[in-house]
Amino acid sequence: FVLGQNSSLDPVQLPGGFYARGMNVVNRGGIVQCRPGYRCLTALPDGLLQGFHVFKPKIGIPIVVVAVSGQLYVCEFPYGGWRHIEGITMSSIVSQVFFQQVEQAVVSNEDGSITFLSNPKNLLIIQDGGFSAGVSFDGTTFEAQRGIGKLPVGGPMAWVGDRLWVARASRVWASDLGNPLAFVETQYVSGADSLVFSDTVTALATNPAVNTGQLFVFTNTTTSAVQAGVRARLLWSQTTDFQKEIFKVGCVSQRSVTAQHGYLWWFSNYGLTSFDSAAQTNVTSSLPYQDDAMTDSKARLAEDLSGVACAVFENYLLASVPHASNFNTHTWVLDQAPLKLGKNEPSAWNSFWTGTRPVQWATENINGRNRCFYVSADVDGVNRLWEAFIPERLDEGCPITWWMETRALNRDLPGKLKDFRYADIFTTELEGQVDVAVFWAGSYRGKYKRILTKRILASTAPFQEGVE
Repeated sequence: FVLGQNSSLDPVQLPGGFYARGMNVVNRGGIVQCRPGYRCLTALPDGLLQGFHVFKPKIGIPIVVVAVSGQLYVCEFPYGGWRHIEGITMSSIVSQVFFQQVEQAVVSNEDGSITFLSNPKNLLIIQDGGFSAGVSFDGTTFEAQRGIGKLPVGGPMAWVGDRLWVARASRVWASDLGNPLAFVETQYVSGADSLVFSDTVTALATNPAVNTGQLFVFTNTTTSAVQAGVRARLLWSQTTDFQKEIFKVGCVSQRSVTAQHGYLWWFSNYGLTSFDSAAQTNVTSSLPYQDDAMTDSKARLAEDLSGVACAVFENYLLASVPHASNFNTHTWVLDQAPLKLGKNEPSAWNSFWTGTRPVQWATENINGRNRCFYVSADVDGVNRLWEAFIPERLDEGCPITWWMETRALNRDLPGKLKDFRYADIFTTELEGQVDVAVFWAGSYRGKYKRILTKRILASTAPFQEGVE
């Protein structure tokens, strides 16, 4: 099954190498297998789960910061519990809180002068969309940023060109150079205090393909590029196409924007797209969005897509979407490293994953190991911090239900009457107790009929010295 899942075609029309659909599976080298497991690190406080971020200080182990109903909580290594941050309150009714890690190299003094830090420090900036003052976190202290020339209230943020860019409604502000907490340059540099766009800004991102620093500003229907690598604000008005609309393709969710292999991915009103496919909209009348193979799940998405959350881990691209629910019940999985039959073959979609309802994803290297975290508003009403891609293919020690449906096998003679005789099922890498069921159905009509129910016990050898 080297080409992966494709549910956009009827199973009768699928060529060899595809399977029709799957749940909770991955596909490497053409072998369909159970997905890696999930492990719960800690239960979080009850309430509206608004998001989280893994903050990486200059020195020390990354810290997990979570927002629930306007309150902030910190989970420190090994992330088995949490503590509440007193004195900081954000909006308790907004659906999401925005996080952005930045670097501060300059400090503004009360007399208007600036001081360059000999040791720049990392900060985490937290916003609730414009309802409360922004908050900064340096790894130890949380501080609300209020006052003239301070951090403007806003929502989507990005750190590009040594400046913090903050969006609110249709406007975008840029911080002072090297100082994400100061916005006073416009007081002594001529020009407007913000950039203005045609509609409400839904997401900000850096273009990973441009080393000089380019900011992407998304609305629901457009993408604009800002030449954020021009460091001197005085030159902005003199720079050709400093702010330019480049695509008639927008973005519906800040959390859906992620970068992989030098390309930017995001979720538009049409579906999952990437920078190279969006660029083609300048020369074609149709958008070649990248999630056709997931049509079976995509056809039942909720109207509100503002909470779609994407992530990249190793060669996998994950997209958690609200399938038949207002929560992200399906996580689509795209594998960028399948066995390719030709250089123009697309990457292979694996399946959708279930079991939890991810709100936001984050990946980070901790103590030399890449780890993938997410927070989930689970179906039992409990908010939890999870880790994905656990080597054991178990969720919290429990077996994972998974399945795949092959293509129909009478494609060469459509409509020809056939009898089902038998099928060979090849399995590998079994461990412990494995329950297998096999069903078949006609290509055009008829329900699935069970033809095999089997329990396989594959003992696990204790490869230890002195043990037979």
